[in-house]
Order: sequence, then structure tokens, then C-alpha cells
Amino acid sequence: MNKCILALLFLFALVSTNLYAQSAEIEISEIISPWSLEKCINYAVENNLDLSESELNQRMADLTLEQSKSSRWPSLNADISLGNSYGRSIDPTSNQFVNAGFLFNNMSVNSQVMLFGWFRKKLEIEQNQLKTRAANEIYAQLRDNISLNVANGYLRALLAKEQVKVSLEQLKTDQAQLNQTQRFVRAGKLPQLNLEQMLAQVASDSSNLISIKTEEQLALLQLRALLNLDFKSEFDIESPNLNDALLNTQNDYSTPSEIYDLALQNQHRIKAQYVNLHAAKKGVEQAKAMKYPSLFLGGNLSTSYSSQFKEVTNQTVVGQRQLGTVAVAGTDYPITTPVYDFTSATVPYGTQLDNNVRSNLALTISVPIFNGHQVKTNIERAQIGLYNQRVATQKEQLTLQQEIYTASLQAEAAEQKYKAAQSAERSAKRALDFAIKRYNIGMLPTFEYTQTQNNYNQTSFNTLSAKYEMIFKRKVLDFYIGKPIKL
Repeated sequence: MNKCILALLFLFALVSTNLYAQSAEIEISEIISPWSLEKCINYAVENNLDLSESELNQRMADLTLEQSKSSRWPSLNADISLGNSYGRSIDPTSNQFVNAGFLFNNMSVNSQVMLFGWFRKKLEIEQNQLKTRAANEIYAQLRDNISLNVANGYLRALLAKEQVKVSLEQLKTDQAQLNQTQRFVRAGKLPQLNLEQMLAQVASDSSNLISIKTEEQLALLQLRALLNLDFKSEFDIESPNLNDALLNTQNDYSTPSEIYDLALQNQHRIKAQYVNLHAAKKGVEQAKAMKYPSLFLGGNLSTSYSSQFKEVTNQTVVGQRQLGTVAVAGTDYPITTPVYDFTSATVPYGTQLDNNVRSNLALTISVPIFNGHQVKTNIERAQIGLYNQRVATQKEQLTLQQEIYTASLQAEAAEQKYKAAQSAERSAKRALDFAIKRYNIGMLPTFEYTQTQNNYNQTSFNTLSAKYEMIFKRKVLDFYIGKPIKL
């Protein structure tokens, strides 16, 4: 029964290996050009949704800045009203009470400009310029964060691809040893137990290969998600040559304090905090300027039309009407007035607009006396905002310092871990070479050989993991220094 199970496992291992090789060939033939790290970063930057949202915030800051610059110019507004009045009202053109409805049309143009306001407009523009710079720095920081995340995902996928290659080589070695064991068993040099143990080893390594291949696909899927790439499209990554000379190079800046000093100059999030701090100071100055009087110059030009504004078109005398009498030397003389018959018509529209033109020009001083402590409250709010920004800047500096010291310690530990893993792998490889020689001449039991093989496999995986961990930790330090992330 055990032999049947082991035989099935062996058959499963061979089929799995062949299927994997075929699928690998198909994938390689379908993929035209694997993606480099630079291409992945560029694509992620162009398609990241968080970055698109930050870009919209940039545009909003730019619009606010443009509006504040335009506010320095005089305002100019035109008003036109057309309507019909009902009931008793004052005719806006003749300024007389009328009881009948009438049609009216009013037009006006007015303008105003601040001549002096204790530099409020200037301070507002400078503050908005600083806010725009801060938005740009936040956008740049988000780009850098995306680059670092993509690099991490890219290295994770590279690690999985190398682990697949190592597993394939191990499986080939196992199959070669299995063939050797079969020959020894047929020749009577080894017992059947050795063959069963080798079959189990091949089946185990085949199962591991499937698991590692799954991890590779998961790593590529996670990288796709970071890129916001369609999961249906073909995708694979390049495998750059990470030779020992490159891996053994030392960092340009060995001490965390040096890295921190450079990060203060290169990290966009620190720059954004500094810019926001200057903007908060401008906000306090702008709020204080509201305490003082402001001088404005304004003007208005208007005209109007009314259907009740009439003019006499024809007039004739039709008689006399006695108003009373006056006594002169004892004789009463009548007082009369002519009685006219006339027709009227509404003054033409253009004539009314021309005759009713009114204009004015005025200087206005606005003096804040009491406005419910609004100015005082705004000053205190601006001062609190300045204090909050100072605290936020200090917190960001402390956070950055902690991150850098932690990353520096982790990078140093990763280098030591990689060197130790390399040493362990070299020792395990020598032990495996000796084990293979002894096993091929029948001087080493299969169980001991498989244990040695498994030990070497584990040290190989540990070395790979340590190598990519060290590469990523170094990239983190490059990120803080301000170097571009590339392999």
C-alpha cells in the first residue's frame, strides 16, 4: 500500500514538473516585454488613485492662489433689472407716486478697489503661494512613497521567482538521485527502502515547488494591485543581475545622523511642514491687519426707464377757467387760467436712458470698531494654528528621526544576516557535495542524504530571503537620503 502511494506521489511530481515547465514556456512566449522596476514605478505613479486625488488638491491650491492674485484688481459688476410694478408705488424714474402699473428697466455698473488695507491682499497671496508649495511637496512625497511600495512589491516578486528557480534545480537533482537509486536497487547495492525514501523526497520537493509557484503568482498579483493594473493583462517582471559586487557595496552614509541630516533637506514631507509653518505665520499677520482701517475707492454709473415717464406731444387752448377774483379800487376783477387740451406719450426708451444717467465716485474708509470680537477671535485662531503647525513640524521631525534610526539598524542587521546566511549556505553546499559523493558509491543512507539535501534547500531559501531583505533595507535608506529607487 505504501509503495502504491509513493508511486502515485512520484507520478504526481513528474506530471507537476512537466506541467510547470510547459506553463512556464507558454507564459514566456506570450509575454513580449517584462517590466523593469522603473517601468513599474512610472506606471504606478501615472495610475495611482491616491496620487490622482492629491493632484486634484494641487489644482485646488493653484486656483485659490490665482483667485487671490486677481482680487488685487478693481471689482466690476453690472446689474440689469426689468419688471412690472402693480398698485400704488413710487416711479423710480419720475420719483412720483403712481397708482397704475408700469413697466420699468434699471441698469447700473459699479466698481470698487481697496487702495490700502495694511497689506492684507499681499499677505493673502503670499500665504496661498506657500500653501500651493506645500501641496506640491505632499504630492511629491506621495510619489516617493508609491515608488518605495512598488520597489518592495517588485523585490518580493523577484524573491519568489528566484525561489522557484532554486526549487526547480533541487527537483532536478532529486530526480537524478532517484534514477541513481533505482539503478542501485536493481543492482542490489541498496535496499528497497532507499528507493521509497527517495520517492518521498521527490514528492515532497514537488509539493514545495507548487507552493512556491503559488507564492510567485500571489506576489505578482500584489504587485499588479500596487500598479492598479488590469488583472487580465499579461504581466511579468525583469530579473536584474544582482551580483555579489553590487550586494557587497557599502552605503554612502553609514551613520544615522548623517542620513537624518540629508533627509531633513530631501524629504518632501519635511519640506511641506516647513512651508506650512511659514504659511501659518502669514496667516497671523493677515489676521492682525484686520484690526486697522481700510481705504476703498468706489464708483457707480446707472440709468433707468419707466413706462410712466410721459412727455406732451400736442397742446391747444380750449377756453378759460376762473380761479377767483381780486378787488382793485372797490371793483372785483376775475382771475382766470387757460384750459388746455393735450396729448402725451411715453418718452422713448433710448431718450430716457440717455437723460437718466447718474454717476458717483467716492472714497470710503472702513474702521473696525466693534464686530462681536470677530477680528480678535480670528487673530487667536491664527495664533493657535501657528502653534499647532509648530508642534506638527516637530512631531514629523521626531518621527522621521525614529524611522531613520530604525531603518539604519535594520539595514545593518540585514547585512549581517545575509553574510551569515551565505556562510551557512556554503557550508551546507559542501556538506551536500560530500553527501552526494558518498551516496553515489553507496556509503550514505538515503535518510541521511535527504536530511542533508533538505538542510541545503533551507539554507538556500534563507540566503535568498536575506539577500532581498538587505536590498530592500538599503533602498529604504536611499529613499530617506533622496536617491532615486532603482536596481
